Parts: sequence; C-alpha cells; structure tokens
Amino acid sequence: MVKQGPKAPTYYHEWTQIPPRMPTRGPNAPSSHHGRHPQPPHRTTKHLRAPLPAPPQPPTSLPTAPGRPRPPSPCPPRLAEGRAGAGRTAHIRRGQPRAKGWKGPGFSSPRWARGLGGVKGREESSSMELGWLLWGAAVLLLLPVLMELSPAVNFALRIGFYYLLFFVCSALTAPVCLLVNGGRTVKNMRIIKTVVKTFKYFFGLRFEVKGLENFEVEGPAIIVSNHQSILDMMGLMEVLPDNCVQVGKKELMYAGTVGLIIYLGGVIFINRKSTSSAKMVMAEVAKTMATDNVKVWVYPEGTRNCTGDLLPFKKGAFHVAVQAQVPVIPVVYSSFTTFYNPKKNLFTSGKIKVEVLPPIETKGLTSDDVSELTDRCYRIMRETLFRLSGRPGEVKDSS
Repeated sequence: MVKQGPKAPTYYHEWTQIPPRMPTRGPNAPSSHHGRHPQPPHRTTKHLRAPLPAPPQPPTSLPTAPGRPRPPSPCPPRLAEGRAGAGRTAHIRRGQPRAKGWKGPGFSSPRWARGLGGVKGREESSSMELGWLLWGAAVLLLLPVLMELSPAVNFALRIGFYYLLFFVCSALTAPVCLLVNGGRTVKNMRIIKTVVKTFKYFFGLRFEVKGLENFEVEGPAIIVSNHQSILDMMGLMEVLPDNCVQVGKKELMYAGTVGLIIYLGGVIFINRKSTSSAKMVMAEVAKTMATDNVKVWVYPEGTRNCTGDLLPFKKGAFHVAVQAQVPVIPVVYSSFTTFYNPKKNLFTSGKIKVEVLPPIETKGLTSDDVSELTDRCYRIMRETLFRLSGRPGEVKDSS
C-alpha cells in the first residue's frame, strides 16, 4: 500500500515551498510511476470554507537518502517569496550547481582559483614593463650611433631638444617672473637671461665676447645686430645689458610658453606685414625710450639669414634713433655656418665670437641723414662679420 504524501497546502504561500524529498529506495518508497512527489488530493468547497491554519515554517534542512550525506549549502537558507523566488532558490537548497547563464547566487570559485588571475595579471604586467625597459635601453644605446651615422637624425634630435628645452624652461620661469616682479616688465629679463645662459652647455657652444664696455652709455640707445638663426636667443642673452627690451615679430606672442615668457620680459611686438603698423610701433618705441630710459634691441635685417652675409637693412630702427637723438650701438656675431646649417642638416658644437662696436652718435642728424646712417652702420657691421668669421678678404671682393 502506497503511503500518503504530505498534506496538501491550503495557502498560496505553501505552494511555493519545496516539498520534502521522498525516498526512492526501501520499504517506504512509493510504487507509483507518476513522479517523485504524490499529487495533492482534490480540494472541495468544504476545504476552502474551513478555517485555514497558520503556515508551517520551512524546514532548515532537507532529508537525504541514508548513507549519502548532503554537502553543506553554499548560502544560508532563505524563504522564497512567490513562484519566481522558489525557482531561484531551489537549486541552491538542493546543492545543485547554477544553470548556464544564471547570474544569481550560486557556488563561487574557491579562493585559490580566484588568486590565479591576479598572479597571472601581475606576471604579464611585469613582463610588459621589462619589455619596455629593454626597448628604451636599446633606443638610448642606438641614438649615439644613429647621430654619428645620420646627420639628419642628429640635426632633428638636437633641434627638437632645443625647442623642448625652451618650452619647459619658459613654463618653469614664467611663475617666477610673476612672483618676483608681478607682471610684464623689463626687469624679468634678468631672470630669463640667467636661465637661457645655461643652454650653451647642453649643445657645446662657446662664446667669446669683446667690447661690453660700449654698452655703458648714459640714457637710452638703439642696439642693432645681425640675425642668423634660432640660436640667436642664446647669443642675445649672453651679452644683453640691463634695462634693454627687444623688438620681435608678432607671431612669437602665440608660441605657447615661449610667447608668454617673452611677453613678461617686455618684448615689443611688431607686425612686419603692415608697414603703417610697423611705423606706429616704432614711434611708440621712441616714446618708451624717452620715458622709461631703456635700450632697445633691433634686428635691422628683419628676418633670419644663415648665409654668412648680411641682408639689406631696414631703416625703421635708424629713424627711431634719429628721432629720439640716441646713439646706435652695433653688435656683430660671427657666422654660424661652420657648425649650424639647416640646409645641410648640420648642428654640432662650435665657437661664436661676439663683438660690441663703439656707439654711433646721431645728435644733430635729421631724417635726411637716415639713409647715410643706415649705410654706414651696414658697412661697419659687414666688415666685422667677415673678420670674426675668418674671411676678411671677402669685403674688398664684394665692394
């Protein structure tokens, strides 16, 4: 005779509970082949009208077959709420692994298995770091060889480092200028000069300077010099006197941190593309010299010239000197062609000779004398350039 199963649930909450597991073997095993759990008996209206007892508490542990101990549940038992809750917790209470695609609670991987991923990741990251270190060491070892074998690589690396040095030092010097002097003033040139004078040691350049005593003139003055390349900034800071501002092209103001630092240094920007604007700026320069008692550094060629000769001079600086009745002080740098030539990808160490010539007086001169003053200054500077560059005979041949 088949034993009756558990009492049919009368509450909906009871239907959600998992019935106890029935034995499949032994004298108490059911003989019916309709399933493991017997069907609940038919309920009549009398059962529905009868007072319903309180729902029983769910069992804390489920019976197991004799001789087959059940493994402990991976999570504490909990009450299932509704049909969906029963479906989610059934496999957990029975100790079965969670189904494929199930994102709910279930068996978790052991601690030793979870640690394997971290160890493997650390090993991969350390191997990648070691690989980058080896590549970096190889590049650093090959750079001197490439610089010796390829002039283009040598030129590109040295010019790139030159620009990088200027940008980085400008970014570091600008806050110092703001803290010390509070803004745009010619006094910041002392700080900038101290920093830029150290650049020559990175590129193996040596300066030989003569005639610095010619800067010691009372009052303002116009200083004119030849303009060869971007290396002129180092030569400028090597001999720059105190209370001296430069006249530069307007495009330099937008050169990032370099534009910021030269703006703080009081550089006067001029628009070379507009003649009327350039004349207005030079008129303001004359007023600034008279009111602030400063010297003004001008490149009369107007642009860079790395040919080893001088380009024709523009007359703007000499007009200002005659208008303000201040002396003109020529400054000449020897040619850079022996160690610097962008067309030939040449950039090595070298020696630069600098000579400050005696001042040329302009008192009593008028605007009619500007052309003669310009030609006189041009001849003197050209002769000095050839002499400093070791080509004194070329002056007579060209004349």
